[in-house]
Amino acid sequence: MKVDVLVDRSEYGELLGEKVVNGRRLVVEQVIGELTVRLRPEIDAAVALRRRLLDDPRPVVEKWRFPDWEERFTDADGNTRTFREIVQGMLDNLHGRETPLRWRLNENVPVPDEINPVRRAGLELTGPWYPLSRAIHQLNADVVTAFEDEEDASPAWYVPYGSGLRAPPVWAGRLNVKRVLEGRVPRPYLEGGKVYELRKPRSQWPAVFHRIPGIHLLDRYVLVDGKPAPAIVVSSVIYALNNYESLRSAGSGIYFYVPKVMTPQEALVVEKLMRGLEGYMGLRTGEIKIAMLYEEGVAGLYLPVIMWIWRERLVKSSNGRWDYLGSLIEMWKDERNYPDPQNVTMTSPNMMAYQRYNALLMLIAGLRDGEAVTAPVGGMAAVMLYPQTDYYRRYRYNLRAIRGIRLDKLRERLTGLIFLAEEDLPPGAEVSLDDVLSGKVRGRLYDLFRQSWVATKEEQYVAAGNEPLRADLRELQKMIDAPVQYVEVDGTRLPTPESGLTPEERRRFRELGLLTEDGRIKPWVIPLTALRRPEDLFSDRLWGRGGLWQALYGIPDGEVTIEHVQHAFYMAANYAFQILNGNLAAAIDDYELNQRFMNDLATYRIYTAWLWTLLRLRARVTRDGHLLGPEVAENGVVLSRKVEPVRAGTVIDEALFEKVWNLHYEWTRLFYREQDRIAAERIAVNLTGRADPELVERVREVLSRAYASGPFREVSADLAAEEVAKILGTTPERARAEVVANAPRFDRSRAPQVMDFLKALLLCPRYVQHNARILFALAEADPEEVPRLIQLLLETDRAELERAVREKGIDPRYLELWDYVHDFRPQR
Repeated sequence: MKVDVLVDRSEYGELLGEKVVNGRRLVVEQVIGELTVRLRPEIDAAVALRRRLLDDPRPVVEKWRFPDWEERFTDADGNTRTFREIVQGMLDNLHGRETPLRWRLNENVPVPDEINPVRRAGLELTGPWYPLSRAIHQLNADVVTAFEDEEDASPAWYVPYGSGLRAPPVWAGRLNVKRVLEGRVPRPYLEGGKVYELRKPRSQWPAVFHRIPGIHLLDRYVLVDGKPAPAIVVSSVIYALNNYESLRSAGSGIYFYVPKVMTPQEALVVEKLMRGLEGYMGLRTGEIKIAMLYEEGVAGLYLPVIMWIWRERLVKSSNGRWDYLGSLIEMWKDERNYPDPQNVTMTSPNMMAYQRYNALLMLIAGLRDGEAVTAPVGGMAAVMLYPQTDYYRRYRYNLRAIRGIRLDKLRERLTGLIFLAEEDLPPGAEVSLDDVLSGKVRGRLYDLFRQSWVATKEEQYVAAGNEPLRADLRELQKMIDAPVQYVEVDGTRLPTPESGLTPEERRRFRELGLLTEDGRIKPWVIPLTALRRPEDLFSDRLWGRGGLWQALYGIPDGEVTIEHVQHAFYMAANYAFQILNGNLAAAIDDYELNQRFMNDLATYRIYTAWLWTLLRLRARVTRDGHLLGPEVAENGVVLSRKVEPVRAGTVIDEALFEKVWNLHYEWTRLFYREQDRIAAERIAVNLTGRADPELVERVREVLSRAYASGPFREVSADLAAEEVAKILGTTPERARAEVVANAPRFDRSRAPQVMDFLKALLLCPRYVQHNARILFALAEADPEEVPRLIQLLLETDRAELERAVREKGIDPRYLELWDYVHDFRPQR
């Protein structure tokens, strides 16, 4: 076994080599290598199974169905049980029956108090710990969990071409994690001209989780026997071996968030990895705890099995709209298209069933002596508040965002109220929370959604989300019934954040089954008699007509509109641009909602999956609308100018897509022009005290050339400064400082690459799951190689590429890359 780590050891060596962990001497590279050799065949097999399932031509109802009752599954100890036995064991735990089949979560190593999702109420803040300021923000925030990310919002696993970086930023993030947990944060810490400081003692920090990569990702900077190691192995080993001692000295432990698991085979790989780490480190089985990102629709088919495989360590399971919605679109991709995904929210019927299913299973699998010790976690609130310095004054919409998170977390809290009634209730009977708390009905109430996700650290936003999660049960009704007060924004009356529910909001909460007809909080009432047999868990009685399958996987009603097709392309293109520039946690302005959202690989997955499906199925627009062109408006450069009518019934084909593509290209050019005009205006004001329109336009022309590539790749900062100085009558030194200070963060020359890539991707006959892996490769490539890579990866089939490697001398690395991005894992 040979392990090669392709980063500069003088810079990142402290992450590697020998570590003393729990009294044992372990070598990071050796542990990575041995676990890779042990698990690589199983990872390859699991990823190949994903691909086969996606390509399976059978109808959705056949291909994606719950397991047969007698289908057998195996855990990491070699125990084998049927699907029926696994579900029956959960129900035995619910009813307190001591049977050979009974099992429950965390039986042998209890859930630590600091990560108990029922007792520790509040938000979880996610994001990368690179640069270091982001780690400081997470730890200073009033949240219960800070989880640093090496998955969808990770620091880049690659080195963007021309960036000057010597290693992928994920390595700097790992170094930050190690130093932060060891207490080695400079005080004060300076970054980008700002001062950052940890304001809390270590004892008051939120619990720290590490979000590991999915099993489909490879780490091209760590080679085991000449091949890239699974990123999940590299990430887990480096985190555990470098940080166990620091965490233990603080009274904490190793906690992982596990993403993208679809099948029991994948869950078993993760469990074997966790046990492998525990074995090396001398820990008890189950001492490493995990939280599940329940974000794959397929995982719902096997959720009892996945929980059983992870029963030694699973603490909580997170509901997340983004990846989950993308996965549902993928499940149906060859058969039916989804409606506009922008309108499929967590209040859609299938999404409500998804949250309740997660909550119910976490409850009955985790009950201990009648107490809930495991729980679901709510979905992401991802609005980034606009600063008061925003040029377009979009901060006036921040009030809507603050109100939105408060309402969203209140809805989640009410969704998690489950009352297990001792007796059947009369048909049509409504039980309110007041009835439960006053003892009018017999049974046990569980309050499960006490934690939820947030993507931003702004204090006002976080406080608004924490309030409904942390409120006493008896305070929730008061929050709902509080007086409604309004403020006016752009002629629209909006309720203030602290207001009770408006009449429209009350109606919506009643439709969701969260309020009684007279407006009282309404728990989900489940008679214990409704959960006696395994079949009951999937029944019409619990889930309505069609049972659990229809509740989870039935496509919700909705329109397909050309405006949302354009919006989806806008979001996908803007995020793809960020990927090529090495940024996976990206704030993007949503021109429809006038809000700024944190986007990551999951949001990108939704939009590319949906657009591909529309083109693949030749879907039809269902409502009259218009193709929209860009214009500079009150809130920025937006797609709002009506260009061409599109009638209901119009087929979404290559010709229509070409129009969408061209209009986005127009938006891109106008957006850059407007950004340069704003920069020119600021420079003119700062250097002359006024913004003369003629001078501003002349400065803009200079900036547009200087910022077009790099920036400053084609026109240097010095040359641009000389021209600006002549225009504004100032010194080159003063002009240079302004030209550099106002330069864009990202390389605009990437924009044409994004457009060419998306055209090839969305018209490719083969669906590419997690296609951002192609963008990672494009990001590292010389710009002259990018068109060839796009052609080889998206317009060439494997047999043709294999033949070219064999007969025409094409570099074999292209075939290896094709296999990686298409999840073709040859079985050895």
